[in-house]
Amino acid sequence: MKLILESWKRFLNEEVDTSRAQQLIDANPYLKGKLAASPENMIEGGKYVLVVSDESLGHIKDRHQNVSAPGSLFDPGLDLRKTMQKLLSQDPDEVSGGKVKWLGADAGAQVGKMGVKLASPEQVAKMQDYKMPGGREEVVKVTAGERDPTSQISLITAELGDLGDGRKLLSLITAFPGGSEIGGKEMPFDRNEFAAAGFYFVIPKNNKE
Repeated sequence: MKLILESWKRFLNEEVDTSRAQQLIDANPYLKGKLAASPENMIEGGKYVLVVSDESLGHIKDRHQNVSAPGSLFDPGLDLRKTMQKLLSQDPDEVSGGKVKWLGADAGAQVGKMGVKLASPEQVAKMQDYKMPGGREEVVKVTAGERDPTSQISLITAELGDLGDGRKLLSLITAFPGGSEIGGKEMPFDRNEFAAAGFYFVIPKNNKE
């Protein structure tokens, strides 16, 4: 047993082969030339290593900081790197289609506030329409309300390949407070379908038109 524990500790503390990691990054046409494999850009877990820059982590946090816009919010003081490291040491909820996902994982402490709530589709239909920014131009329903504190966080990554030390290298797709379901009901992937399923967003009262 002692030998197994010592081997496991060595496994966890093994340094990432940055040359191998860079090869995997450069093999991805979306990442080649845009991301460097360096110790500062690595977040290591048990079976996974996530390569992500501080700049990308900053963009993720900034995207979830606008109180006036529909959506979940990260707490301003949250150490996102440390929180992601905890998740990487847990088993993911889903591994398929080249993606590795932790959905609604318990971070052990509050990470932010959940901006989506659930009601009957009939109630939601009476709420205000809001067109989400971005190319998809999804239309959702919003109403005045308070976001609920949450210790759940979702992390979605893309698998880049094997590092050669028993671990897989991942790249960040997105992360957000909360999970993929509310009250046991799964949220649709397409936010255009939120209202029909009873999901809506809350925003501060003084922002409701």
